[in-house]
Amino acid sequence: MLRLNRILDPRGTKIAYLLLSMISNVAWALSFFSLVDSLVLRYGDRMTGVDTTLMLGIFLGSLTIGYIVAWIAKDRRGLTYGIYGGLAGLIVIVLMTWKSGLLAVLVGLMAVFGGYNGGSLGEMMRMVRERNEKRNKK
Repeated sequence: MLRLNRILDPRGTKIAYLLLSMISNVAWALSFFSLVDSLVLRYGDRMTGVDTTLMLGIFLGSLTIGYIVAWIAKDRRGLTYGIYGGLAGLIVIVLMTWKSGLLAVLVGLMAVFGGYNGGSLGEMMRMVRERNEKRNKK
């Protein structure tokens, strides 16, 4: 529980990167839903697997955003940026798909899971980069 409190505590983060993560996730969710909606309108019944497409697209987008923000922030708070970005995406996704019931929850959680994984990947890459820089200095 202590680790979760540390991850969810926004103190010590750079507000600009926190807002960047949140705005990027909201923008990604809106643009991806718009793209899928236009495809469904264009192809209609020939479109199958829309639920899986939504979950995968939101997950990968949130993962990429979490990774990039954690990588450029360089302050050991990548998980916080990823989680908060994913939570912003979750709110927008649930507001857009609340009539879909379980699909709203599943797609929204993909944003949070993607942000968490992207933030942890960004932190791991930062640690590897720091370790390599220390080795090269010796």
